[in-house]
Amino acid sequence: MLGRLAIFACEYGFSKCIRTAVCGLAVMLPLLIGYYYRRRKESGNADLHFYGWFLLFPAALTGMSKFFFQRWSMGIYGLSVAFGVTWVCVFYYVVMLSLAGWWLCGKGRLARRVRKLYCWHSPKGRVHGGTRDWQNCVRQVTAGDVLGLAGRYLNRARVYIAAGEGSPFCGGVFRPYIVMPEIYLEPASAERRGGEDSGQGYENRRLTGRGRVLLCHELLHLKAGHILWMNLFALLRIYWWINPVVYLCERALRQDMEQACDEGCLYYTDTTEREYGRLLLEVAAGRESVSLAGAATFLRDRDYHSLKSRIGNLRGKCGYAQYRRRHRAMGWGCGVVLALAVLAVGLTSYPRYTRLTELTLYDEELRMICNDTPQLRAAVQVVDGYLRIDPEGMDACLRDLDVQGSYVYLGYDTIMKVPGVGGGGNVGMIALEDYEDIFYLRAETWENDWMEFCLKYLL
Repeated sequence: MLGRLAIFACEYGFSKCIRTAVCGLAVMLPLLIGYYYRRRKESGNADLHFYGWFLLFPAALTGMSKFFFQRWSMGIYGLSVAFGVTWVCVFYYVVMLSLAGWWLCGKGRLARRVRKLYCWHSPKGRVHGGTRDWQNCVRQVTAGDVLGLAGRYLNRARVYIAAGEGSPFCGGVFRPYIVMPEIYLEPASAERRGGEDSGQGYENRRLTGRGRVLLCHELLHLKAGHILWMNLFALLRIYWWINPVVYLCERALRQDMEQACDEGCLYYTDTTEREYGRLLLEVAAGRESVSLAGAATFLRDRDYHSLKSRIGNLRGKCGYAQYRRRHRAMGWGCGVVLALAVLAVGLTSYPRYTRLTELTLYDEELRMICNDTPQLRAAVQVVDGYLRIDPEGMDACLRDLDVQGSYVYLGYDTIMKVPGVGGGGNVGMIALEDYEDIFYLRAETWENDWMEFCLKYLL
């Protein structure tokens, strides 16, 4: 029985994934078309369009919506039946769990790698020569934050130093961190003695001019919540791994996110567009970045088209006040659209489960005799999960149906998830000689209770 429940859960979940993946194309394709159009035109407004990718999350919830759960979507699921739906579902879940395990292992490897690095700054660490640089960068990127929430969050971040070259990166949602290459640190001039640092490690070093710009870039990632969205999108990619378009969407999301931080650096720091473009090329000339699970890096790869797009978008920016108004309007607008999309899916969705009131009568050969006729409903009532039969009404019903044999089966209390998908319920075997002689086929065991619970609350 538990095996049948597992198979049903796999098939039901797979059908939802297929429906939501197809419905998600209605959001993915316009966003991708807009992304590649902006990339080709090098539009100065492209750096704020990463908000639009949030609409993919309500698209992942459309599996229960009445707008999308239609015959055509069930037909797509029916195509897999021709190949053996159980094996297709098992294969899908094996790949999905493998991808999830690989992603979690990547996050674990990255966390262990970061913990081995030198902690240059921590919230409760000792004040040193570079502390003022850190505080100035935090004040720069939180300018205009009336409530001070962003400043309090960023002040919780730790800064680690990595040896050699490479690209800085940041990560962590609840415990944010930033990793900076050591080439963007320089000895504090006031503490140099004999050409060597007087302190230990990196404590007596401060950020270079370019290092402060890179640090502001990573702080903008943390301030905007990019790390959270990247992790959520990674889960969405694992759920929709069967949809090839989602990989293009993830790449486009990262590119839009980087361009948003590029533009923010130009407004929150005194860096010119030419200097920032040179900084991009300088980081690209260094060592190639490695794959970072759940982290945002200044330069993920040295792809020519990505660099060209980012440098091209540094031109023709508006004024600081206009930038803040546009950024705020875009954020609120996309937030409202996202809330309305989630609300629309919620209001048009089927309940988590529906307990059907239909009664179905079968003969001894398990052939259906009638299904929820008025005469049958007048003869049978369900009270607290048990059958109460009116003998006279039942006699009239069976006489009209010309039922032969010594007993009949009556099915009731079936659980329906969505139209055409469900299970569970109970069946009573009723003796025709004595209607009070009812044998309930559903045994009161913990396996059955667990199966019914899982069926009710299966997503």
